[in-house]
Amino acid sequence: MKNKLNSFMDHVWDGFYTGQLRKSRFPGLVYAPKGAVYDITYTGTPAKKQKYMLKSQDKRLGLTVRIAYPSAESRQIRKNGKRVDMNQWDEGEKMYGSIKQDFCGENRYIGVKNILEFYITADCILEIHPRDAIQTMVRMEWTFKEFFSNGGTTLFIDRVAGSLGIHASTIKVVSVYEGSVVLNYDITSDDTSVDLNAIKTKQTQAFATGNMNLGAPILDVQVSTTSSTSTTSAKVDSIISGGVVTAPGYDPLVITKTAQNQNGGPNAFVPNIPIMKVNQTLTNTRTVTQNKYADAPSITII
Repeated sequence: MKNKLNSFMDHVWDGFYTGQLRKSRFPGLVYAPKGAVYDITYTGTPAKKQKYMLKSQDKRLGLTVRIAYPSAESRQIRKNGKRVDMNQWDEGEKMYGSIKQDFCGENRYIGVKNILEFYITADCILEIHPRDAIQTMVRMEWTFKEFFSNGGTTLFIDRVAGSLGIHASTIKVVSVYEGSVVLNYDITSDDTSVDLNAIKTKQTQAFATGNMNLGAPILDVQVSTTSSTSTTSAKVDSIISGGVVTAPGYDPLVITKTAQNQNGGPNAFVPNIPIMKVNQTLTNTRTVTQNKYADAPSITII
């Protein structure tokens, strides 16, 4: 079943656009017994900041909300003004642990598919906010099995932290998938004294000079920075492509020898194919697709 959520009408229109005198609200009726799951699908890119509220007289009700994003920008769930940590990483599932519907605000991010999941209960208010973060994609010459048999994400985080001289708690693995091994991770911090720009510069230097030890030969690296205040799309910078340094301001050194970059030496042509994609548009329409149940408590999206 598919149900379209329409925003309350604005009081004034400026030609085709609303006057935006108030924030858009999208009310809807939902059926929310234990185990209910709803997909929220947008006709455009989801707004950066959102507020979800489930209203019901039955305090036992709750549901899992799934939002598919077109990009992998760093996001957080906030409750009562505080960030709610994602579920613990599950080495068996190769992603963050599944939503168990244990408490309001329980959440996880499914990498590659770019799906944010969270659980909300009656009279609980949750907010989605962007985070200041350094987002990095690295592709290594390793098999999936070799990566996880050699410490997996835990050892990877320790290696990044050691190379950059930062605390391991600031590094969050977002996704791991094959091809050879592609890993996306964020560097974030709630400490306002931490200079993410300085860390980004240091990380670029470490990759571009061959001083980033990740336990396997590095083939590709891309980096972008997301901001909690910016309204523009994040720019993706290529640091290494095909084993050759492509970072601006650095010589095109061969970090990892491949058949491609050795045929023509360090100056051989290396196609710059973006693996990390960041897009943004705006929308005022949501569509709800129900996964398990049909019909009636209400959920409000602001």
